[in-house]
Amino acid sequence: MEKKPAHFVKAPQKKYTFMLIPNHSGRIYRFSILESILKTSSVVLIFLIASLSIGVWHYHGKHSVAQHQLTQERILTAQLSQENRDYLDEIAFLKTQYQEIDQKLASLQQLEHQVLDMVGLESDNHSHQKNDPSANGIADNDHPLVAMVSRSASMRSAGPGLDDYEVDVEYLNDLISTQRNKMEQLVDDVEAKLEYLDAQPNVWPAQGRISSPFGERISPTNRRTTEFHHGIDIANTSGTSVVAAGSGIVTYSGYNGGYGRMIIISHGYGYTSVYAHNSSNLVEVGDHVKQGETIARMGQTGRATGPHLHFEVRVNGEPKDPMNYLQ
Repeated sequence: MEKKPAHFVKAPQKKYTFMLIPNHSGRIYRFSILESILKTSSVVLIFLIASLSIGVWHYHGKHSVAQHQLTQERILTAQLSQENRDYLDEIAFLKTQYQEIDQKLASLQQLEHQVLDMVGLESDNHSHQKNDPSANGIADNDHPLVAMVSRSASMRSAGPGLDDYEVDVEYLNDLISTQRNKMEQLVDDVEAKLEYLDAQPNVWPAQGRISSPFGERISPTNRRTTEFHHGIDIANTSGTSVVAAGSGIVTYSGYNGGYGRMIIISHGYGYTSVYAHNSSNLVEVGDHVKQGETIARMGQTGRATGPHLHFEVRVNGEPKDPMNYLQ
């Protein structure tokens, strides 16, 4: 007996029915979806959601990296700006320091000129400045201190840069301070020395001839006895000018027995000088007189045989030979 071919009957697919019910009374909407379509749609939806999530995550990651890079660049820019400001501030500070150094150098040069003027000398650089009004007042470049600053100034003129400021400012300030102290001490020493030299009674007090030297002599009045002559006699006509042999203060001006009209000047440092037999005294006690200033007129007052000046130099009260001092 022949078998009939088998017939397969498709099982009906499941359906899912969805109902939309409004809050208010009204029509209810129904729609049905096959299970296979629902499954496929679900898979597609999940895939889309996953893809979207991955895309969003990837975009956010790239955006975060870019934002981080931008933040780092801003931080770096701010740091560079601050460093640049600090750099410019330091350059301005160094320029100020160098200006102060230049001023101190100019002050040192003034002290140098002051000393040279005191002793009647003139530096080559000072002479050059007189002939060249454009000279900048900086001392001779042969001086190591000035040479350092001059080299630094040349570097600064090429353009700003911390590497150009190679001179140690603090060291220079210390060096200038030490040099200034030495110069100030030198000024004081020179002033004291000049004052001492100016005080020495070494200028001839009158014009004329020496009629009697210092030391033992025969008395000019009796021509028989000997006496010690405490000064020198300078003979000339009456009225000849008598000048101070050194600067000082008049401690006596009056008439003194055999000395006649007499003046005594204290020069300091133990020096005094005596001017006797004057026809007239032109200064009074307490007057300050300068070396070479006229103080009296020659005469023959007191014990004198003719018009002359009796001149003495005393050191700490002891008469000394004036010829050892007069120049």
